[in-house]
Amino acid sequence: MAMLTSQYLPLSEFIQSELLKALRAKRATPNLTLETVPIDHNLSFELWTPKWTAQGSACTPLEIELLRRDRPRVMRVLSKMIWLMGAVCVGEYDWDVGDRQPLYDWDGVIDFVRREAQCVNPIVTRVIFNPHKIIPIYDKSRKQVGKILPQAWEISPPHWSIIFDDLVPDGENFRLQQAGEWVSVDIWTGKPMRREVRSGRFYVEYHDLYASDRD
Repeated sequence: MAMLTSQYLPLSEFIQSELLKALRAKRATPNLTLETVPIDHNLSFELWTPKWTAQGSACTPLEIELLRRDRPRVMRVLSKMIWLMGAVCVGEYDWDVGDRQPLYDWDGVIDFVRREAQCVNPIVTRVIFNPHKIIPIYDKSRKQVGKILPQAWEISPPHWSIIFDDLVPDGENFRLQQAGEWVSVDIWTGKPMRREVRSGRFYVEYHDLYASDRD
């Protein structure tokens, strides 16, 4: 019996093709980089990402306006992904988050970022796709001398890390600054499982490697 694949809607019906392309500026945007974020093996979307220095962001008013105008498109893409897979949101001082339930509503994610990251006007400035990995976990409190076995191994399934920054008023315009506190907002395709070497304990461990290392 032949498979009736033509009866199934393509992914483009879930995320419309017009949402995949970022807005273009009429002038140069040296402080922005146009990134491509994969959604699956044959579909991706574009995102303007600011360049950061030790002094922060040096985006021009034109670049800030481009980020603001393109924000609704990015929100529509990510809200569809969150509706489908959920977003696990973890604050800096959250503990025992292995049973953390995902949020499936974009407004709920924004409320979390405003509260936990101390963002007045959150805007997505980077989305990082992390492929499947097997990660060694070391005890950071121990001095690493010679070859030391990891304290645990983690199986990290594919996921997207969503990075938010803050658009704060600056006179009649806005300026971009990093969020006030560390937060992790990730769309996971499965649960990240960690097994301890000595005890053999096996448990769920949510994390965001990018956010935890960010200044």
